[in-house]
Amino acid sequence: MFIKKLVEYYDVLMKRGLLAPEGYTNREITALIELNEDGTVNDIKDCRQNIMIKMKNGKEKEVQKPLILLYPAQPDANNSFSYLIEHRPENIFGITKAKIKHTDESGKSYTTEEYTTAKCEKKHRLFLEKNLPFFEAIETKSKLTKAFIRFMKSWNAEKMFEIGEIQKMLDVFKDFTKEKYAFYLAGEPEILLQEQPEVKAQWEKQLEQQENNQEEIIAYCPILNKKAPIARLHKKIMKFPGGQASGMLLVSYNNESENSYGKEKSYNSNISEEAVEKYGTALNYLISSETHKFILDKKILLVFWAEEPDEESEKLARAMLFGENNDQLGTSDMLLNELAKGLQNGVNIDNSKLNTKFCIAGLSANSSRICQRFFYEGTLGHIAENIAKHQAMLYMTKRNKEKPVALYEIINALKKPNEEKKGNDADILYGLLNSIINGLPYPRKIMSKALDRIVHDRKTAKDYENIRFGLVQACYNSQHKNKDKDELTMSLDKNNLDPAYLCGRLFACYELAQKNANNNKLNRTIKDSSFTMAMKYPARKFAKLNILFNHYVSRIEEKYRKRYYNLVEEIMDGLEGTIPEHLNENGQAKFVVGYYHQKQALYTPSDKNNDNETKGALEQ
Repeated sequence: MFIKKLVEYYDVLMKRGLLAPEGYTNREITALIELNEDGTVNDIKDCRQNIMIKMKNGKEKEVQKPLILLYPAQPDANNSFSYLIEHRPENIFGITKAKIKHTDESGKSYTTEEYTTAKCEKKHRLFLEKNLPFFEAIETKSKLTKAFIRFMKSWNAEKMFEIGEIQKMLDVFKDFTKEKYAFYLAGEPEILLQEQPEVKAQWEKQLEQQENNQEEIIAYCPILNKKAPIARLHKKIMKFPGGQASGMLLVSYNNESENSYGKEKSYNSNISEEAVEKYGTALNYLISSETHKFILDKKILLVFWAEEPDEESEKLARAMLFGENNDQLGTSDMLLNELAKGLQNGVNIDNSKLNTKFCIAGLSANSSRICQRFFYEGTLGHIAENIAKHQAMLYMTKRNKEKPVALYEIINALKKPNEEKKGNDADILYGLLNSIINGLPYPRKIMSKALDRIVHDRKTAKDYENIRFGLVQACYNSQHKNKDKDELTMSLDKNNLDPAYLCGRLFACYELAQKNANNNKLNRTIKDSSFTMAMKYPARKFAKLNILFNHYVSRIEEKYRKRYYNLVEEIMDGLEGTIPEHLNENGQAKFVVGYYHQKQALYTPSDKNNDNETKGALEQ
């Protein structure tokens, strides 16, 4: 489905003129080389345009934007390859910038960074071997074409260094070797080498010859739903985060065991050359666009697009999914909050953009291959609705109701301190995303991870407390949908007589009593020392905590003692004198939610008409 949707997207992009024509590609060019008719370099000019961009902090910044020019499309470059009509300086000039070792008179070694020809002779030779035959085969040559041939035949970097001519070229840029170049003839800057009709004609002639010489296997292509030549090799996907610099493959067959029915390697896929070219080009387009991709926790690449290109819809989706701000559409917090409010109040979300058909794919790098982790196809409205439901699931008590939780906040909340660099388990992240986007129950791994962070992480506990407890509640409720008696409420539920939930409430009371007894001047509370055991083996731990509670209350101002005793008695009545010996993971989830609910209720000033609440116990 993913490949089919990419092929369809390619056709849409072509109709909109957003892709280069077949056989061509767009390249970023930063400098223009002015050739004399005799093939000598007359000048090199910076061709970048100065534009103003808006930064995340709202300020504007001037940047230099390269020219986007059309070039013949060719296989991806490596050390044993040169493009036709090169744009890279090392290949064109045979010059690179490298660290050169020296030794002074005392024998001490040191290095300097200098321009040299020593390390790129091969690249320049391959450039000549590729380009000279091509341009010499053009029957009717323009002045620029002739000048380019003369340049290739006469250029000698070593000689240019000797006579000092090279220096004026090197002085144009801070680093000559980092720029990308195009050629034009002196006095005719409006016509570039690769744009000349005779060059295009020669290139298209070469493409046709390559197609005619290629052996074809005709078979049914399920992507195009027709018979067509099957691709022997699939198109490389470039600049994939965490992938190989030489490119990655979405489809590949490397082992003999994968061969079947006499078909070898990629012939097994039965994907046509046309489909390969289309899906590869479309995916490369998405990856190269900042609007259509998002790198999540250093491991996951998400690509997303509207089936009919719509910049506003795509920005809206990006803001909703990833918590990014957008000046035209409002902040992600505002968007998510409005969605959540609309859902909770039974109000239909009225936005024409929400009818836009949308696709989202989660991808990761694995050796030289790209792994598809999940794929979603639906409307932006459906995504928005599921995100709103997700936000509603995370709300715990009215205190955090107004603040939506961005995806990156959830990811950070689940991390161990030593996971900051390497990130979370990829399976957990894919499971979380799949659940949010498709409105599915959360993976149990998420609840386990959140429980683990609650009991073990003191360093970031305060920063992520609401999120972690909210995740536990959301995971539990998503697994118990449509089971009213088992679902946990958003805030304190005094009608919930589940022993695990009541034990959590009881622990919150004991903790607050300890804090009050010590005027909140504790570096370490019973939560730090006893929470884990109380959550897993409540009967064993609460026997000691009950004794401690009486000790704490005895040190509290007398007028508040009764309120503590009344609250604890109320909870103990619900337990009927029996505290569970052991709690499984579901029980632990109810324990921590009960703890959080009671804690929030205790720290929230009660209504004037409810003096029997615990207001007095909370005045600190």
